[in-house]
Amino acid sequence: MDQKRLVLISGIVGPMKSSNQSFINTVKGYLDNGFKVYHFAFYSKKNQKYELSALLKYENYKFFGIPNFLSYFVNGRKRKKNHKKNHNFWQLPNPNEIIKPHSELTKSQFIFKLLYDIFESLRQLIITPFLKPDIIYAYEIYAVMPGCLISKILNKPFVKRFQGTFIDKDNIESKTTLFHKKAYEKDCTLNIITNDGTKGDVVLKKLGFKDDKILFLLSGLDERITKPAEKIKIQELKGKLKLEDKDLVLGIFNRFYPFKRVDRAVQLIKELKKEINNPHLLIGGMSGPMEIPIKKFVKDNKLENYVTFLGQVKYDDMLTYYNICDVILILNDYANTGNQLLEAAYLGKQTIATDDGSNSKVLKFDNIHYVNPHNFLEEALKDALEIYKNKDRVKEKINKDILTWEERMKIEINKIDEIIAKWDK
Repeated sequence: MDQKRLVLISGIVGPMKSSNQSFINTVKGYLDNGFKVYHFAFYSKKNQKYELSALLKYENYKFFGIPNFLSYFVNGRKRKKNHKKNHNFWQLPNPNEIIKPHSELTKSQFIFKLLYDIFESLRQLIITPFLKPDIIYAYEIYAVMPGCLISKILNKPFVKRFQGTFIDKDNIESKTTLFHKKAYEKDCTLNIITNDGTKGDVVLKKLGFKDDKILFLLSGLDERITKPAEKIKIQELKGKLKLEDKDLVLGIFNRFYPFKRVDRAVQLIKELKKEINNPHLLIGGMSGPMEIPIKKFVKDNKLENYVTFLGQVKYDDMLTYYNICDVILILNDYANTGNQLLEAAYLGKQTIATDDGSNSKVLKFDNIHYVNPHNFLEEALKDALEIYKNKDRVKEKINKDILTWEERMKIEINKIDEIIAKWDK
């Protein structure tokens, strides 16, 4: 049987060093199942934001990037702009207030998208016909227009893959969401959208897609989380961070974006230290407009001895960080049924998570304590104290009901194989 050929278009989305395990595990799923993957991206192999080494080891993976000076220019300007924006946020939001991510198209995004659509469409027209693909796979919104164009020209099935959605059924007609809506509503053979709590299946159905064109799946467990934790690494990290004498160690691992709600964690530790002697909060992550105000809040409230900012945490080290924490905090107002909640549920870690209306229905485990975001501080404080009270009696156990990425990808690839087989008839 001939090797199936998949053209993957991902724009600026890729295997970032500190996040986006969904992307790399998706691509590895196809590579491990014998597909030839031609990956078109708007960054270079040398771009320090991305880690392509795991994919480049595969003989059946071919990367088409851009010169490094172009990707550096784009990412460098973005970092500089965000750094300036940081100083405009000095007051933390109310912890019981819900903050949704902005999905409107800015002027710079519009210009970039226009230029990227032209660039990628031309590149697809020049290169892709020679690759003789069996299927076109557009990963996230930037990839949709070029992917749709080349699929029509070559008469090949077209798949759109989204990790969730920034829009919902209530603001779907808003002009501010047009940037995303245009990608979600584009006709295709199949929409693959992650069940991450953003109700992407509802959005797609409202845009006119039937069930047979939607594959709505939870993410899978990365194999690095399923391996036994190394006790010596756990002890070394505890010693390095001076956690041996802490009464309760809480951890939150997220970038400093408003809807990711790292601010809730520092407001929780402020209240928790009034109730128990020596709690401690670990914050893993970096960059984002809320970084400066959160650090200012810690300083202004004299919480320096109760909070440690870890900076960027490599995903390879996440299992060790999970194991030094007594409580994992997952406090997003958006996409709160993601990888971290799956990992915490699998490991049996005591976890406090804001209820987004979906996660508490999908992942029902005794170790996950869901709190109402409108009553976050009161409920989270109560749960944290209860966990502290029962800390020595709680036994963490592996929950084997959660799919690994390999198992999740088998479901997806079976669907893709079915599409290709029907298309070729």
